[in-house]
Amino acid sequence: MDELLGISVPSPRESFSIRETTVRQALRPDPLPGIDYSFNPYVGCYHGCAFCYVPRLLQIDRAEWGTSVVVKRNAASVLAKETKRLPRGLVAISTATDPYQFVEGKYRITRHALEVLLRADWPVSVLSRSPLMLRDVDLFTRFRSIEVGMSVPTLDDQARALLEPWAPPIEGRLRCLRALADAGLPTFVGFAPAYPPTAGWTPERIADVFASAGVKKMFSRVLDPRWGARDAMLARLAGSPLEGELRRISDIAYMDRFLDALADACDASGVDFRRWRDDSARNEFTARHARASTVLPAE
Repeated sequence: MDELLGISVPSPRESFSIRETTVRQALRPDPLPGIDYSFNPYVGCYHGCAFCYVPRLLQIDRAEWGTSVVVKRNAASVLAKETKRLPRGLVAISTATDPYQFVEGKYRITRHALEVLLRADWPVSVLSRSPLMLRDVDLFTRFRSIEVGMSVPTLDDQARALLEPWAPPIEGRLRCLRALADAGLPTFVGFAPAYPPTAGWTPERIADVFASAGVKKMFSRVLDPRWGARDAMLARLAGSPLEGELRRISDIAYMDRFLDALADACDASGVDFRRWRDDSARNEFTARHARASTVLPAE
């Protein structure tokens, strides 16, 4: 993939497959407070993060997660029809995939959806792990109501390389946040699921880095160790010098103390810190609707 902000994003794995389909519904009601709809331009995700809850939600074998993606070719045109008949509301892009994973570079489903939402004057919230989202700054800056964010659950890139090895490096994500803030956009960080601190990253240092990148708010949650996520993570950590520290990601008592300290540090740095205490209902809701979008045949 092309270099973004001086950071080279890994090329697709040889085993990775892409399939195209069409859908009958683009927007899904979202139960998270403050969000009305979710929009997912793809099914599946190249990043294949070990901790992702989506494999269980979509009833996908975790061993196959990260090896394929389904492209919703007509999602933007369906979205255009829905914005004309549904009540106006905040759209989260996206909740069960990364809207700027490498296939977006070709298909531009996310960009086309943003163009639709801009014309309709709907508010949006965009979350990604990829600096590719900077390509759409020209659209972001034209929205009356928008927030753009990066998923950055750790600032230790060695830890990132263990648990999300095919996702863009942390440095690229921080540069992206700074560029978005410099463009005058309200930015946020998804510190979720929170990694335990490694490589000397204290709560104070973490908060300072995000504040320096122009981040205005941050949300976090601890890992839900169910759904096979913990076992998948432990397999990737085996033999790593960070294994002992990163295994604490499923130690809820320890992570609670860490996030409490991070909340205090963020408050001192001027970053609004919010925490999801229980997102199980949200995940189950996403599962039902995400599955519905995977079974529709191409038309």
